[in-house]
Amino acid sequence: MEGHRKRLKQRFLRAGIKGFTDREALELLLTYATPRKDTRKLSEDLLDKFGSLKNILNQPPSSLMSVDGIGESAATLISLFSQLTARSESPEEKIKITGPDEVAEYLKKRLGSQRRERFSALLLNSANSLLAEVDLEYGTVNRTQVYPRNLVEKVIAHSAAGVILVHNHPGGKTDPSREDIALTRKLIKLGEDMDFRILDHFIVTENEIISLKAVGLLDR
Repeated sequence: MEGHRKRLKQRFLRAGIKGFTDREALELLLTYATPRKDTRKLSEDLLDKFGSLKNILNQPPSSLMSVDGIGESAATLISLFSQLTARSESPEEKIKITGPDEVAEYLKKRLGSQRRERFSALLLNSANSLLAEVDLEYGTVNRTQVYPRNLVEKVIAHSAAGVILVHNHPGGKTDPSREDIALTRKLIKLGEDMDFRILDHFIVTENEIISLKAVGLLDR
């Protein structure tokens, strides 16, 4: 195991991250927090649960620690790496969200063709610049299992002022369910209590997008 870790580090020192798969990059990162565990298996388990390296980096420490073998040190390292990267991003690199058309175009590219269901949030600052896209649930989404605490943790971590909720219906229709509407209104109330705003909730399919706000379903 030590020989494999050493080879990963030497590869990085020679050529940087170029040529690394997401799994290998994550495996190398984890070597600095888990000295006596198989970081290859840990990285595979994280990718299996969250679907991609981007999704892993957007998880709060509590979600990361739900993966067997990921302790406080590893979760802290991943979260710290993610937040330092976000902090170093210059303002001109941020996507500006000025209205539903910009959101729809962004979401078509990000979610429209995906075959697994995701329930995500776009986190915005007070100027409506995109701070982060984070997953609240991934895989088979049960609306009752999208815990408000997950959203609150991410809002606090990114100092977000506004939130746009989004989930996709793979191969389905955009019609919102009663659970979709009830959850959205619950999160709107939570935002009012916690000083952030739920700006909209979009449902995305490969060919269509619906805004719950635009069709009047966010009014309580």
